[in-house]
Amino acid sequence: MRSHRRTLFLLFTANGISGFAQGITMLAVPWYFAQQSMSSQFNLLYGIITFVTLLWGLTAGTIVDRFNRKNVFLLTNTAEATILLLVASYGFFAGELSTWLIVGVFATTIFGFYLHYPNLYAFAHEISSEGEYTKVTSAIEIVGQSTNVLAGAFAALLLEGLSWHPELTLLGQTYHFSLTIEAWSMHKIFLMDGITYLLSIGLISLIHYIPRFEDKIERGSFIKRLRSGFRYLRQHPAIFRFGFFSHSIFVIMLVQLHALMPLYVSQYLGAGGHVFGGAEVLYGLGALSAGIGVGRLFRAVHPVLTIAVMMAITTGALLLSATTQSVGIFLGVSLLIGFTNAGTRVIRLAFLFKYIPNEVIGRVNSIFSILNVLMRVCFIMLFSAHFFGIGSNVVFAYFILSIFTAFSALMLLQQNRKQALA
Repeated sequence: MRSHRRTLFLLFTANGISGFAQGITMLAVPWYFAQQSMSSQFNLLYGIITFVTLLWGLTAGTIVDRFNRKNVFLLTNTAEATILLLVASYGFFAGELSTWLIVGVFATTIFGFYLHYPNLYAFAHEISSEGEYTKVTSAIEIVGQSTNVLAGAFAALLLEGLSWHPELTLLGQTYHFSLTIEAWSMHKIFLMDGITYLLSIGLISLIHYIPRFEDKIERGSFIKRLRSGFRYLRQHPAIFRFGFFSHSIFVIMLVQLHALMPLYVSQYLGAGGHVFGGAEVLYGLGALSAGIGVGRLFRAVHPVLTIAVMMAITTGALLLSATTQSVGIFLGVSLLIGFTNAGTRVIRLAFLFKYIPNEVIGRVNSIFSILNVLMRVCFIMLFSAHFFGIGSNVVFAYFILSIFTAFSALMLLQQNRKQALA
């Protein structure tokens, strides 16, 4: 038990450290393009990158189920650290980075996600017992979202800088203070990101890990192993429907964060990077509260109904964003969507952990991720149209996303408990 806890501690700490800088990078790049008045071009490139990840996502699932999961973490972090540190070094040498290098780092981070998270979930599933599933998935959210809170706060500082000159009068004497933080260039942000990968490598290397299901590993060809994942879902259609529709909040959250929020904040609200970073902090705080309390709050409610309720709340939050023009309301909506997204993920993962065998969970999660990608590609390519970048037209994108979450909630509600366990 002590070794088990140490493994989870090292795994979650490594994930949190690398996730901190990843969060800053994933915020900094879209904001950089928004400040250059290139959001439409970025959204088009983001859509293309997301589409390209389709085949990679399927490949990632077969890697997770075939190879030692500790080694997969080490190789992934090593590859990402190498790329980011090389790009950062070039930036220091040349004094700046080209648009294509910045997009390249963004693409590297996204590709890393598609291997990292299926591997993280499969690893956590493998070393946990059934009675721990909700606690473990909650812990993943708590650690991940705590780092998102810090990442959002730091992003607000690093993207805009800070110039603060307060005065304090005490006993008739006035004291002047000054705090100045220069805005960071992209290559400095990428350097910090690359260093955190190295720290993660060090922590993961300390994990003592012997695969529990080595005798069940499927060692056939890539195609054969991939077919096994699809075959499992064909044999369990209720699991497929649940996994597919329960992903909708995650779809809209990523689309909103990377494709819509820079436009919404800069053009519709007329606000700066501090609001952009503040929204990410509140996303994280909402998600953190979900990680801590959602398991207790909805303990007596069936997972399908719980997630449908979360989707209904998200639908209302999106409609509120589309029909108001207030920074305060926008930040409140960010807190709310952070809660519903993370709460859904905790419930969803615990449910899938319970019913999907560990030897196929990497492939099954990757298939769900690919379907998630397809939905995001459709939305991102749609919202890259020039229409959504004009004036306040970004609000129409929020209307469209609210229809999507409402539809997904209705589809989930069609399943009763007996169907969900089929």
